[in-house]
Amino acid sequence: MKKGTNIAEWSQVYRDALKERFDRREIDAMLDMICEANLGYSRIDTILNKDTPIADSANKKIADALQRLQDGEPVQYILGKVLFYGIPLDVNRHVLIPRPETEELVRWVLDETVGKEVELLDLCTGSGCIAIALKNILKDSSVYGLDNSVKALNVATGNARTNEIGVDFFHFDLLKQESLAFMSFDVMVSNPPYVRDAESGEMESHVLDYEPHQALFVRDDDPLIFYRKIVDLAEGHLKKGGRIYFEINEAFGGEIVQLLRDRGFVDVELRKDLNSRDRMVRGVRA
Repeated sequence: MKKGTNIAEWSQVYRDALKERFDRREIDAMLDMICEANLGYSRIDTILNKDTPIADSANKKIADALQRLQDGEPVQYILGKVLFYGIPLDVNRHVLIPRPETEELVRWVLDETVGKEVELLDLCTGSGCIAIALKNILKDSSVYGLDNSVKALNVATGNARTNEIGVDFFHFDLLKQESLAFMSFDVMVSNPPYVRDAESGEMESHVLDYEPHQALFVRDDDPLIFYRKIVDLAEGHLKKGGRIYFEINEAFGGEIVQLLRDRGFVDVELRKDLNSRDRMVRGVRA
């Protein structure tokens, strides 16, 4: 781009360059995010200053971001930031980008927990988004997060520290470790890996090429392995009357409901997300 390019000009360049991959609304939203990060502009600032020439240093960053978007990199990784349940979180290629469906899971937990002081565990915590969002509201509760990725735990710990939200994170491999010692919880929640390998061909390239596969995929021949392992842990560490919440693959809602019932959980509920897909399950330990 020429020297002194403005936002209005960049808007047209972004729309032309990305129209085959994104719709116009998505393109405009991504440019707004990039302008906010590199110019310090809010959405209204972007509109008011659309004809103001941009400094060369910022122009270069906006151009670099466009190239990375064209290469398929998610805008959240380009910026290294995402807003989840109103909380700014760092993200990188060691953690999944938090989705709106996961915010719905957080809301369900809060609807049934606000006003209580609980011991709460987030399993497969990744960026720490669930644990941090819950602790931010449940301030008198003790909240923990576990993951088998040290790099993900580093991201989660940094997010808690930056936002001054007191969550304790620790390393734990669900597929190899069978006990959490003497810990017990009122609430357990998890968004574990649940995408079958066979479904990878249906996924967008920006997910396959950039997001961590170990946090996404499970083997086709055992798609519920993480759910079984978590229920195993719950039998030893979830208090009677305690609740367990899962984000799920919509293809396995019935199987996960049956898994919980077979293990003696009651008040098992399968809930749809805002797109009317079966995406969440809750059970109560009898």
